[in-house]
This record gives sequence, structure tokens and C-alpha cells, in this order.
Amino acid sequence: MLYLMMDKTRNYNLVKVGRSSDLNSRRSSYRSSNPFAIMRSTCAGTNNAELTAHGLLSQVGTRVPRTEWFIVSDDIFEELYEKGMFYFFPKNKIYFQETFEEIELTNCVGCGIIKIQ
Repeated sequence: MLYLMMDKTRNYNLVKVGRSSDLNSRRSSYRSSNPFAIMRSTCAGTNNAELTAHGLLSQVGTRVPRTEWFIVSDDIFEELYEKGMFYFFPKNKIYFQETFEEIELTNCVGCGIIKIQ
């Protein structure tokens, strides 16, 4: 499965598309290293589909050196938040997972996490 991770807790809008055969394990590993990033949505996909998504992100954002994360504008970040993986694959069935509000309530009520409305 492909997944879209999003993080707006720093001064940047960070997004990442990755692939995992075990989404629960992948999410757990992110939760321990970056508890405020969300797994926004998922869909079926291959290694080539992941590379396609990375190519699209390269057109609208800047890759963080030596990582799979991209910095994108506020507008692109909001569009990705709204559309999830549909942004990349409009013909796939998309599964929405987490919201920033859920993560804030789980990890840090009142810590000033930016919410998208």
C-alpha cells in the first residue's frame, strides 16, 4: 500500500509518499520518531506508482536532501490534505486515515499545533 504522510508542526509544510506492506508497523515507527506527522491517506500501489508520486511532488515542491520528504506551499499542502492520495491517483480507491485534530488530541492538547480548516 502507498501512504501519504503530512507534517505541519515545523516552519515547513512537509509531505511524503511511501510504500509499505505493513501500514500499522510503518505508522508505529513514524509515531515514535515524529508523533505529530499524520498518515493522511492510503491506496494500493506499486514501486513505480510511488516513484510517479515522487515525480509529481518534485514538480510542486522541493525535496529535503537525503530524505523522501518534500517541502510544499500552503496551497499544495491544503490540496493534499483535502484530496489525500487522490491527488496522485484519481482512479484509485482512497482510504483516509488520520487528521491533524486527532493527532493533536492524542499527543499534545494545547501545544499549539496548526490545524487545517
